[in-house]
Amino acid sequence: MSDRHSSAPSTRQHLEDVFRERFSEAAIGKAGVERIRRYAHEHIGTVDAGAEGYLDPGRQRDLSVKFHWGHDHRVSDDLVLKGRMGDRHLSLIATFIDDFGLGRDLSGLTVLDIGCWTGGVSLLLTALGARVIAIEEVRKYAATTNFLADVFGVADRLRCVPESLYSFLPKHADRFDLVVYAGVVYHVTDPVLSLRHIFSALKNGGRCFIETYGIQHPESVCLYEGPRHADDAQAGGMSRGGWNYFVPSPKCLGHWCLDAGFDEVKVAPADPDSRIFAAARRAAFRDILRAGLSSATAR
Repeated sequence: MSDRHSSAPSTRQHLEDVFRERFSEAAIGKAGVERIRRYAHEHIGTVDAGAEGYLDPGRQRDLSVKFHWGHDHRVSDDLVLKGRMGDRHLSLIATFIDDFGLGRDLSGLTVLDIGCWTGGVSLLLTALGARVIAIEEVRKYAATTNFLADVFGVADRLRCVPESLYSFLPKHADRFDLVVYAGVVYHVTDPVLSLRHIFSALKNGGRCFIETYGIQHPESVCLYEGPRHADDAQAGGMSRGGWNYFVPSPKCLGHWCLDAGFDEVKVAPADPDSRIFAAARRAAFRDILRAGLSSATAR
């Protein structure tokens, strides 16, 4: 039986050590650090809606139009990139390992990271041995993840595709051993369909690890916010809101997973920050209820 109070490093500390060793100056030298410094200087804070192909940039969220770094990254003593997500790439994976059975060694596994931002979680998964395919619908962030993979010499095991999960996943049936779906499901307009696409993209026996903003409620309910919620909070300027759509209770999230086809669903209560963690396993492929399904071609 493991003992979290032993003298061994905590999972969180272990992951921090692994990340620092693999993705810092020690791995790439001063020349690599300077490449990242130039890239960050050229991109952080820039506003570029045209490259994203938006019809109306005024209706898009700030995080999609303006470049923000995703996760904290200490590249060297004099280059520390502060991200909007802080060190959550470390705490997320630590929670999945400690409480939901994600392995510390992912060697030989193909993992999908959905909504990777600038690649903090994706990089960490490669450091644990996985071959990672990431998807990120904001093109500037997908390009950044691929840039970092190149600089740190893991481009053979990490590739980010600039595509929506709704278009990417149907092309990759029965492919992935694991899927990390963190901080995304409450941002999509059709959470059940997104989970069904994930279910179909997993191999039999594959697992999906989920983290989401949620609501504290004992019943199976969700809160609808929608883009207007963000607009109201940031009238007259670019919205910094999350553009949340359906924000679930823990029981609701569990029902979404079961209805999408998953078995062995485990959902933790919402934590004090209203974040919910869950894991779901695809035991075997099975059909989904077709009545009212928003995609006639969904597998």
